[in-house]
Amino acid sequence: MTKSNKLNPTVLCVMDGLGYSPRKEGNAPVAAGMPRLTAAYQQHPSTLIKASGHEVGLDSAKDAGNSEVGHNAMGAGVTIKQGLALLNDAFATGKIFTSPTWQTISTYPKLNIIILLSNGRVHSNIEHLFKVLDQCQKQGLPTSVFAITDGRDVSPRSAAEFIAQVPNIAVIGGRGQFFMDRYQAQTEMLTKAFDVCVAGKAPVVKDWRAQINDFYQKNPTLSDEQLPPFIVNPDGLIKNGEAVLLLNYRGDRAVETARLFDRGDYLTPAQYAQIKDCYFAGILQYDAELGLPKNYLCEPPVINNTLTGWLCQHGVRQYTVTETVKFGHMTYFFNGNKSAPLDPQWETWREIPSDKLNNLYDKAPKMQAEPITDALIEQIKSGQFDFLKCNLPNPDMVGHTGNFDAVVTACRTVDDCVGRLYDVCREQGVNLIITADHGNAEEMLDEKGKVKTAHTNNLVPCVICPFASPDVKLRDGEFGLTNLAATVCDLLGLPADPHFNQSMVVKK
Repeated sequence: MTKSNKLNPTVLCVMDGLGYSPRKEGNAPVAAGMPRLTAAYQQHPSTLIKASGHEVGLDSAKDAGNSEVGHNAMGAGVTIKQGLALLNDAFATGKIFTSPTWQTISTYPKLNIIILLSNGRVHSNIEHLFKVLDQCQKQGLPTSVFAITDGRDVSPRSAAEFIAQVPNIAVIGGRGQFFMDRYQAQTEMLTKAFDVCVAGKAPVVKDWRAQINDFYQKNPTLSDEQLPPFIVNPDGLIKNGEAVLLLNYRGDRAVETARLFDRGDYLTPAQYAQIKDCYFAGILQYDAELGLPKNYLCEPPVINNTLTGWLCQHGVRQYTVTETVKFGHMTYFFNGNKSAPLDPQWETWREIPSDKLNNLYDKAPKMQAEPITDALIEQIKSGQFDFLKCNLPNPDMVGHTGNFDAVVTACRTVDDCVGRLYDVCREQGVNLIITADHGNAEEMLDEKGKVKTAHTNNLVPCVICPFASPDVKLRDGEFGLTNLAATVCDLLGLPADPHFNQSMVVKK
């Protein structure tokens, strides 16, 4: 490994899933105290940055961030299209229908399509359904549509407007009744989805308009969201050995349907046996950490210019360390969805094996944070690297369990590790950036006081400790994850790639 020109060594520490919330209830970082992070935040250039919504390429400002898009954003230095924007492009170019997943779908005797049937564009887009139906007609592939009525992201009683446009509907029912649970708060909605769409346990109705109007008359205060599901075509129900496609793209609710079909969650073994030979696909992959679903139509975005690539071009020696559950995020996603090092001459990766706990990380909330920190400190002291980065997964992975006490322990562990890194970086004259890829641990209860295990759309902390670059200060303005790449370059003393968004720091 050839030594690069003299640079200011810089460390990036990602506290995965640790956002900011002013609420104290259900706020694990607040309960943990996190004195070392708090002290660093108060003593150095610090701010709260965006890690969700448009900043990370999601279609809605309300969309929660996640580790995939968060690390894409950090590594790319610009906003990358995700979700609806990405799908619209894929449909426009026809890439959807040349994907291996679609080619497999085409070999099945029938395609069952599940969709929130509206143009609300938060969870789905009816235009995507029209394009899929057109393609099925061209290929002679029979279809059944399982229409979930909205009433929430569109007018409260507009279901008929959308249903009338769609052929081959097998089942109709409201989003508050089946399929679209989130955070596993009402998993009976998934069981009901199976009972209706597979087992046929719902009223069979000849006139769907009359059924909906009858619901309106009997329930004058309710919307399409609460429409009890009913069957329009009993012959169109889902049968074992057929293909099933979920056209909803927002992951917080869609992931539960993926769990149902891919893993049999919420079902008895006998029930799952009735769909285990179905080929299930999502329009997107909803949770890459869990691999849900296994099959999906739209690939991740193509990212050509990354921080890693730019640093390799300039001979910057880089070191990455984390444990298995986040290793792909700090390598694959950070490097623009590339599985191997962009240039092994300049990149060194260290993976520390995660505990085999089947995602039950509340059983060991310290995870591998201490060994990760040990490995990083060893390399900081070695002086062999210019840019070093780590991911401490605890707030996110333990946060997903919903065990508040365990998440508090996770946050305390991360705070201890951050404190150790801070001390070593100060002693060694190494810059330190402390931030997060999205929120989670700071919001363990929803507004109703129920346990929440999902990501949030909160801002995340960003602390810049310029131990090697004392001549910099925080630039005025609002920033997000996409500003980190140029910030790293500035701290290193290296010009930033002109593609990158503006740095958060400026010389005093």
